Amino acid sequence: MLEQILKIGIIGGGIAGCAAAYYLSKKTSDITIFEKDFIGAHSSGKSNGSIIPFIDYDINSYSEQLSDYALSVHNNLKMKFHSKFYYSKKPVVHLFKNNSYSKIYDNYKKNKLNKEFHFLSLGELRHIDARVSQEIDGGLYIKNSLEVDSYMLSKTFFDNAIQNGVNFVQKNINKIDADSGKQVRIFSDDESYNFDKIIISNGSWAEKFFMDFFGKSMLTPIKGQILRMKNISPGFNVSFWWGKNYITTKDKNITWLGTTHEDVGYDESITNDSKNQILQNAKEIFPFLDENFVVEQTACLRPMTKDSLPILGRLKDFENIFLCGGGSANGILFGPAMGKIISKDIFEEQLDTYINEFSVNRFL
Repeated sequence: MLEQILKIGIIGGGIAGCAAAYYLSKKTSDITIFEKDFIGAHSSGKSNGSIIPFIDYDINSYSEQLSDYALSVHNNLKMKFHSKFYYSKKPVVHLFKNNSYSKIYDNYKKNKLNKEFHFLSLGELRHIDARVSQEIDGGLYIKNSLEVDSYMLSKTFFDNAIQNGVNFVQKNINKIDADSGKQVRIFSDDESYNFDKIIISNGSWAEKFFMDFFGKSMLTPIKGQILRMKNISPGFNVSFWWGKNYITTKDKNITWLGTTHEDVGYDESITNDSKNQILQNAKEIFPFLDENFVVEQTACLRPMTKDSLPILGRLKDFENIFLCGGGSANGILFGPAMGKIISKDIFEEQLDTYINEFSVNRFL
């Protein structure tokens, strides 16, 4: 492992960047986070915070290995930071309707998952929540799932990193010069900064740097809109999912209902059409839901790769530039683990071989 003091710049103040800063701050290094808005301003702060085991048809797949590691990191954080933010154990039920939404169940049957996963009939589901539509065929009950306040998790990483000496600069980094000698120079609108190594972790906005380096697209910003609801009684004691939609009741008895997956560029506005779409999807599962419960609507951009898996590691042909992002819809699940992995990679510590499968090289 390298022993010299490294000057490290982190572009992006979402969960992955803040986690990287936190883990790097435990090592001998001079670290600065750059964020154009505020910590957790985008998808990291607006996510519903579900931390669900990745279910793949191959139990030994790279994605499942990363998921297992990510869950272990979250469970360690739950013990370490339990008094600082809202982490809770919350079962998940993936619902199936008329042979729809069945990919997860198909994968479950193929990979012979452990006793933490159970298939439930409609009758058994209605013992959990009697409001489930009779059109539902069944559901997969996942016991070992968590929920977290994703904004507070990102902020806790950041606050602890700052306490450990990390610097924060609220500026937009719009250019990276990798040909400036042994160091990497990055530029805001009015200033430049030199670092030994940099980490690109600014979510959907990392796409600009990919275009600059390789002239090709590797990330697509996918807008997700979420409805927050009040006065639903009783609340949902488990988190229900069907396809890419979900409903869960969180802290302060606020129910979150989502979500959309919109390829609309960098538009973060909320729309009535999306609200109606979310409600229509939800009424198929829970017919009592309507617009009267809605008290807030939010939108954020998730960085989606072509295979919906993260990009991790050194940038091809650039020795001192590292990538940590592209968590797509699993950004909160993977974010802390991604930050921990990239902090090890920066200092050339040994990594599990499966991590190489998440290299940017797979898209080049």
